[in-house]
Amino acid sequence: MSTQDLGEANTVKYLEKCTGCHLCELVCSFFHFNKSSLLLSRIIIWKDKARATFIPMTCISCPGMPCARVCPTDAIVRDENTGMPKVIESKCLGAECGKCVEACPYHAINFNPEVHAYPLICDLCGGDPQCVKVCWPGALRIVELTKSSSKERFLLATQALTKINEIMKKLQG
Repeated sequence: MSTQDLGEANTVKYLEKCTGCHLCELVCSFFHFNKSSLLLSRIIIWKDKARATFIPMTCISCPGMPCARVCPTDAIVRDENTGMPKVIESKCLGAECGKCVEACPYHAINFNPEVHAYPLICDLCGGDPQCVKVCWPGALRIVELTKSSSKERFLLATQALTKINEIMKKLQG
């Protein structure tokens, strides 16, 4: 088995750990808004309940930040401390726009204008991600933003995206 095959096998095994308990989403919303609400989470659990498949997705801080590139008001910037995209609330057009959500290649931006005025993007809780701390099955982990970890981050995200696209097709069809 090649190193690449081993990485892909580990990634798939890692993705299968999520049980859909939603604890990560609840702690995320509580950390940021002092409310436990799936709709206020910066992590999204994609669900295929028929197959008992749950895929956690958060921002992976894409190079070039496509979400920021399409923002007409420059409301998304890279946070200097975490390297993650950060929404400047006062500049965001909110429901009038939503281009960042469409531009995200990993479906990792949570935006429901009826619930919150601007898109929610993982900010790693300022560098201390609460979701990882409470993920008892070990489906979430931190992959540092380094050049050497880039391949691993994108491999994880691509595997997750494949499964998310399968789920989305079922929901639409």
